[in-house]
Amino acid sequence: MLMGIRRQLADTANRVLMPLGCQLVKVTEESKPWDRYFAEWIAEAKAMGRDPNDIGDVAWGDDPLKDALDQHYLPHIKPTSTVLELGPGSGRVTRHVISRCAEVILVDYSQMVCDWLNEYLNGKGNYTIHKIEKPSLSAVASDSVDTILANGVFEHIDMDDLVHFLEEFHRVLKPQGVVVFNFDNLMTDHGMQWYKQFRGRPGSRCLFRFYHPDAVRQLGESAGFETLRLRATPTRFAYIELRKARA
Repeated sequence: MLMGIRRQLADTANRVLMPLGCQLVKVTEESKPWDRYFAEWIAEAKAMGRDPNDIGDVAWGDDPLKDALDQHYLPHIKPTSTVLELGPGSGRVTRHVISRCAEVILVDYSQMVCDWLNEYLNGKGNYTIHKIEKPSLSAVASDSVDTILANGVFEHIDMDDLVHFLEEFHRVLKPQGVVVFNFDNLMTDHGMQWYKQFRGRPGSRCLFRFYHPDAVRQLGESAGFETLRLRATPTRFAYIELRKARA
């Protein structure tokens, strides 16, 4: 029923946007939960002649992306790097990375995201896009990636899938390769407030997944990584940087 309502809203919006030469990105029964946000940003940006991710940065302003880029993500990227980004969404992180490295490999569950990024990134750098159905990077060769990034991804992924991804990260990274990601930290006041806000009604699951920083470190090290840095901020976000050992 919800998807039916979304389709009706999208059809109405497209009729309004048609005279402007714009259209919402198609939202289908197979759409992922965040696709509708990306579609809204894209439609608004096309109508206004803007970059959708400028709109997205404002809409999701609680995500301290600039801080994450400056302190955690970009320092691990060189002009010669092959970078894999898990869950790129509309490309909020990707647009800051693609011109700073040799190649970006983008992996996402959403077909809409994959189609959009193929359009959005055209001419901006070297990239490949892979759609996945499960926590596997089977299309990516072992020992082929220098840096892996995931921003705003593991706050929506259960621990079992987190472990599967960590194992896959370890496989595809070159020796001394680094994986960096953020996650929702239940051990701060803001994290607990966020959990209470989104925990849902009895019988339903919280929209977000929360972790103890020490648990994420333990999972990373059990997958074969060494912890370079574990940073808990006063917000709900924590960051971890893991490195694969030398061969």
